[in-house]
Amino acid sequence: MTAFAFVGLVACTEGTVEDEFAGDDAANVDESKADLGGTYTYYSVTRDQRRCAAPMCGGYWVSRVNASTTRCFDGRYAASCYVAEIRWPMLGVNDDTLGQIGDKIGAGAALLRGTVVAKTYGGSIGRYGEFKPTEAWLGQGPNAPSGPFAIVEETGVRCISAPCNSFREKKLNSSAQASIAELGWDTSGATADEISNAITELFVRDLIIAGDRYTVHGPGGSAKARTVTQFYTRARDHKACYVGGCSGQLCTDQPGAISTCEYRPEYACYQDAVCEEQVEGECGWTETEALTTCLTNAPRL
Repeated sequence: MTAFAFVGLVACTEGTVEDEFAGDDAANVDESKADLGGTYTYYSVTRDQRRCAAPMCGGYWVSRVNASTTRCFDGRYAASCYVAEIRWPMLGVNDDTLGQIGDKIGAGAALLRGTVVAKTYGGSIGRYGEFKPTEAWLGQGPNAPSGPFAIVEETGVRCISAPCNSFREKKLNSSAQASIAELGWDTSGATADEISNAITELFVRDLIIAGDRYTVHGPGGSAKARTVTQFYTRARDHKACYVGGCSGQLCTDQPGAISTCEYRPEYACYQDAVCEEQVEGECGWTETEALTTCLTNAPRL
């Protein structure tokens, strides 16, 4: 099992074990009052495929993750709730980002954090649900999620032997949390670059994952870990990045950036490279195998 651990020692793993996150402990709680740890009001969202006149059809279905029931706008609980509209202003993102969110919802790969409220439509139409999201999280892997959903954060713990509890996982829509030593990526189906970006995102901004519990063993004893079947990064606007410099070797957020005009052979490597915002939030050249190989093999003056 491919796993990400902070220390470089190889640890031994065992098969899936009992997962304390697996039960439905969300219950019918008042999430607005329970959300002390910042883990409540997360929903999976899919489009309503029924064919009838709006607002009766054509909206969305929302379901609390890690829960068997969802509180609808009228106070009743159901497996999922229909909402006629999603009101986007509280997300504070631009149209390009909204388009990405819409695409992920269409693919069934989006989580939204927000609240379900009632909206009254004019005439004899009546009242329907409306969803007001404050966060959007977009699935980055090719597989459907399996297992409990949790937000994972880096704890700053450092160890001299493995396994090391360098991470904390918090179950969504629950107060449950646990220290873990590893994330196992084999079940994610993601590429090496996608996994690398996810790990950077975890250290910079946190990461939401779905997966199952396993136990890892090493010189330091035993520790909890979790597989990754799907992983989500928070949707945000990306800054524009520009190629500049006398030889096109600069990638910055400033159009027309200038540089001195000495020539270096490695500058040729940037002609086919991608200049874009990196996970850390700064503009830079995206590290690909082709770019790394070119820079390594470039003649040295």
